[in-house]
Amino acid sequence: MFSSSEELAERLRAANYIIDPVTLAIVYLALRMHKPLLVEGPSGSGKTELAYAIAGAGKTNVERVQCYSGINEEKLIGKFDDALQRLFLEIEGRQIRERWGKIRDRLHTLDFFIAGPLSRALLHAERPCVLLIDEIDKVDSSIEALLLEILSAWQITVPKLGTIQSQRPPVVVLTSNEERRLGDPLRRRCLYLRFEYPTVERERAILAARRAHESPAQRGQLAGLAQALRGWNMEKPPSIAEILDLAEAMAILGMSEILPVHRDLLLPLLAKTESDRRRMLLRAGFEGLIADARRWRDQLLTMEAQPTKNEPTR
Repeated sequence: MFSSSEELAERLRAANYIIDPVTLAIVYLALRMHKPLLVEGPSGSGKTELAYAIAGAGKTNVERVQCYSGINEEKLIGKFDDALQRLFLEIEGRQIRERWGKIRDRLHTLDFFIAGPLSRALLHAERPCVLLIDEIDKVDSSIEALLLEILSAWQITVPKLGTIQSQRPPVVVLTSNEERRLGDPLRRRCLYLRFEYPTVERERAILAARRAHESPAQRGQLAGLAQALRGWNMEKPPSIAEILDLAEAMAILGMSEILPVHRDLLLPLLAKTESDRRRMLLRAGFEGLIADARRWRDQLLTMEAQPTKNEPTR
């Protein structure tokens, strides 16, 4: 999919995805070695976005499995279309006695199979797709065991249908919010990445890539506010995506800076639980967050204004 790590980095930059050198190297190794990526970290730290960025950089599509408690094999792999099978038998009814063997075999082929995301990923013919198995920590060990065949041999065995073998192994990204510990057999098959919320410098870079028309001061305040909120022991800290939403909301409202008087207006974007809302409604609480965000902004602007080692001072 990518001839070098430099090409991967260039394509990711074109897709407006900010990646550090170590993560870039691990992603590139996973692609070249056909190894799944297991990405763990807090909710909203950018794990899912990595899968979509790889797909965008590789100009391919994403087959997504959104995991939840109680998901079963049928939802993941697929099932036979009973109605279509019955229709086929009705059409071929007159010839059943003479051709029963062939008709029976035909009933259990891909022609009558509604493929789930795992099967579709393996059957993807044109180019490798990205198989995103999102929040795998929400499923039980039986589903983990089901995935082992795919992650080891790039195939899956379906009763009556047989084995679906991939000719172009998908790029697999598994994400976990660590609600439970994943089993060692699954971990053994993966390369591991740990995602945390971004540093203030990286969040500013993300904002610069996604919201290039905004001023450095505005991006600095937004990145600083994100740091302040996440350090505030919130029940639901803001994700990277929610900070980008806040930037878009400010643009729509014509705001160049967040002020204490904007508290009630921005509350629905920043506080997503009742306890966080109550804390933010405290006048001193929100004013303190804005003050911290301004300090981060000023620090970032000072760093940006300083000459680099290779840049002569004036």
